[in-house]
Amino acid sequence: MGQISVIVTVYNKEDYIQKCLDSLLQQSYQDFEIILINDASTDLSKEIIERYHDPRMSCYHLDTNVGVSKARNMGIDHASNEFIYFMDGDDYLAPYTLELLLSNVGEDHLIGASIFKAGKIDIPTEIGEDSYHLRRLRGGRKIKALRRRSATNFLIRKDFVEWHQLRFDEEATFYTDLSFSIPAIVNSEEIPMISGVPTYLKGECYDPIDHPTLMLHSVEEKLPDLFYIYHKMKLSYGETKSISRYLDLLLLNYYSKSITNKATKEPSVLFDHFTALKNCLALVAPGRIKRRNLVERREHRLLQKGKKEAVLKSMKFRVRLRQWRRALRKKHLLMRQLYRTVLVKMPMKERKVLLESFGGKGYSDSPRYIYEELLKSNQKYDYLWVYDKQKKDIPGNPKQVRRLSPAYYYHLATAKYWVSNARMPNFAIKRPETVYLQTWHGTPLKKLAADMKEVRMPGTTTEKYKRNFYNEAQKWDYLVSPNDYSTQIFRRAFKFGKEMLDVGYPRNDILYLPDEEKKSRQQEIKTKLGIPADKKVILYAPTWRDDEFHGKGQYKFDLKLDLKKMQERLGDQYVIALRMHYLVAEHIDTTDMSDFVYNLSDYGDIAELYLLSDVLITDYSSVFFDYANLRRPILFFTYDIEKYRDSLRGFYMDFENEAPGPLLRTSEGVLDAIENLERIEIQYESKFNAFYDKYCHLDDGYAAKKVINRVFEPEKAEV
Repeated sequence: MGQISVIVTVYNKEDYIQKCLDSLLQQSYQDFEIILINDASTDLSKEIIERYHDPRMSCYHLDTNVGVSKARNMGIDHASNEFIYFMDGDDYLAPYTLELLLSNVGEDHLIGASIFKAGKIDIPTEIGEDSYHLRRLRGGRKIKALRRRSATNFLIRKDFVEWHQLRFDEEATFYTDLSFSIPAIVNSEEIPMISGVPTYLKGECYDPIDHPTLMLHSVEEKLPDLFYIYHKMKLSYGETKSISRYLDLLLLNYYSKSITNKATKEPSVLFDHFTALKNCLALVAPGRIKRRNLVERREHRLLQKGKKEAVLKSMKFRVRLRQWRRALRKKHLLMRQLYRTVLVKMPMKERKVLLESFGGKGYSDSPRYIYEELLKSNQKYDYLWVYDKQKKDIPGNPKQVRRLSPAYYYHLATAKYWVSNARMPNFAIKRPETVYLQTWHGTPLKKLAADMKEVRMPGTTTEKYKRNFYNEAQKWDYLVSPNDYSTQIFRRAFKFGKEMLDVGYPRNDILYLPDEEKKSRQQEIKTKLGIPADKKVILYAPTWRDDEFHGKGQYKFDLKLDLKKMQERLGDQYVIALRMHYLVAEHIDTTDMSDFVYNLSDYGDIAELYLLSDVLITDYSSVFFDYANLRRPILFFTYDIEKYRDSLRGFYMDFENEAPGPLLRTSEGVLDAIENLERIEIQYESKFNAFYDKYCHLDDGYAAKKVINRVFEPEKAEV
C-alpha cells in the first residue's frame, strides 16, 4: 500500500498514542501504510489502538516486551513500500510532514527534517516553498543530520536499508538510534535536510517520575548503553573524521557533566563503571583530550592510571569550580552558592520557626493560624515570617525577613522548622534535621501535580513542572489534609509517602467561632474596610484559568459579571467584594463603582472575608469547600465549565452533581439567584448537607492545636 511504510513502536503510551495515530491519519499525503508494533504494553494502549479500523494499519501486539530496537527491526521486516519512516508512539506529526519529505527527497537515499519539542509550537495549517529551508549536507556536515541522536523523522529508501543491512542494535536501548543512523549517514554521499518549519513533534513527558521517556532515565541506567554504543560505533566508523569527533564529544561532554555531577553525589556511579569508562576514554582521539581544560586533562591521566579516589576528588573540585564561576556572574547566584556550600553547614537553631504564606505574599492561611496558636502555647520559639515586598502587621512582633534577601538564605538554612502553604523555592535544601510542615492551600477540585496530564503555564513544561513538584513533595515531613477525600488525592498527586495530618485546615478554625463572636468580627472587618454596617456582602472569588496569559509574567482575566447591572438591582442591600487571583487582581477595572465594588484581592486573609460575606459566588476555586463550613449560600458562576472540565484541568469530584449550590451560566442568572436566595437555600438543602458531611467533617475549630500537638509537641500527642 502506497509509497511509505510508517513504523510506529508503542510501549505503554495510552496518554499519547491517539494523538500520534490521528496525526498520521490526517496527513495531507495519504498513500502510506502504518506498521504498528505494540511491544507488550501493560496499560490501555492496545485497547486504544484497536479502536482504529483503517485498512492501512497493520498492528502486531507482542506478548513479551522485546524493546524498541527489536520492535523497529520487526517493522523493517514487515515494511513493503519504497520508503521507511520511523515514529515513536508518544510523538506526532504536523499535517504536511510526509508530503513535504516525499516531495523533496528526489533521487537521494534519505531525507531528514528538524525535530521539535511539543508544547508551545504553532503549527501552520499549510505551507509553501518559502515556508521552509532545504539544505544539502555533504562531507563532515552530514553529522548535523544526527539531531537529538534520533532515527525518527528520516524518510529513507527501503532498498538502501536492505543493501547496507541497516538495523537497530538489539543489545542497546537508550542510544540504539545511533547504531542505525551513523551507518546510514556514512553510506550517504549527500543528505537533504529540511528546517524552519515544524514537522516532527516530540511529545511532552506526562509522567517523568514513574514513566520517564528513555532519555530521562538516570545516569547510572544509561551508562552501560552509552559505553557499549560508543565502543562499537568508534571501532566500526571511527575512521570517518566527523563521526569520530561526534562520538568523542558525546562521550566527553557526558563525562564532564552528567557522569561527574552524579558521581560527586554517588561515588558508586564512578567506581562501578570505572573500567568501562577507562576503556572508552582510551579510544578518544588524543587531540580531542588536549582541547579539554587543564583539570580535566589531568583527570584523564589519573583515570588511565586507575586512580579511582584521585579521579573522584578531581571531579568534586571541578564541580565546585564550575559552581563558583557561575555564581560570580550574578548576586542571586552567589547567594545560592553560599547557601549550598556554607550556610547549610552552620549549626541548626533548634527553636527557630520559619513561616511563609503564598511565597511571602501575605500573613494568612493555615501558617497564620498555626503561628497564632503557637503564641498561645507555653513553648518558646524564635519566629521568622517571610515577606515578599513589604512587612506585614503581625502579632507577637516576630522577626520579618524579606524573601531571597541574604538574611532569608541564612534563616532558611538554619531554621529547625519550615511552615508553608505552598512550594518553597526549588533551590531550598532540606537538611535531615529540618522539620518541614506543609499545610497546602485548599481542598482539590481541579487536578493537581502528577494527576494533571498536560501543564499549560508560562515559563515551564509539563516534564519540568512535575519533576520540580515531585522533588518538592519529597521534602515534606508532614502534610495537612482537610478531609478523607483530599488525603487520597494528596497521596497520589503529590506522591507523598510521609505523615498525613488528617485534622482539617487550621485556616478554618476561625469559621467555628461562637455565633456572637462571628457577628462581632464581621462588623469589625466592615468598619476596617469602610463597608456600611447595614449592607450585606457578596464575595466573588473565582479561580485563575491556566490558559489566560499573554506570556510569562503577563496574565489576563475577563470579568464576566455585569457589575453595573448588579449595582442597579442589588445596590440598596448589597456590596460586592472581589477576591481575584493575585496574578490578575490589578487588571480589574472598578472605576466609578467605589460605593458598591470593593477590590479586596490583596486583603491579607481570605478566612476573614468568609466571615465578612453573606453569600459566595465562585466557580472552580477551592474556596467553596472552606466556605461551606459557615453553612451560608454558595452560587457557582460557571460560564466556561465545558472548557475548564474537559480541556484545562479536569475535576476530581462529580462537580456538576455534588456542588452545594446552583451552576449559573450568565451574569443575569447570578443576579436572579441572589434575589431569590431563600428559595435556593431550600432547594439545595439536602445537597448542601451531603456536601458538608463529606468535605467538612474534620474541621471543628481545633485543627491548629492538633497540628501543634503532633509537630511541635509530639510528646503531648502521645499522652
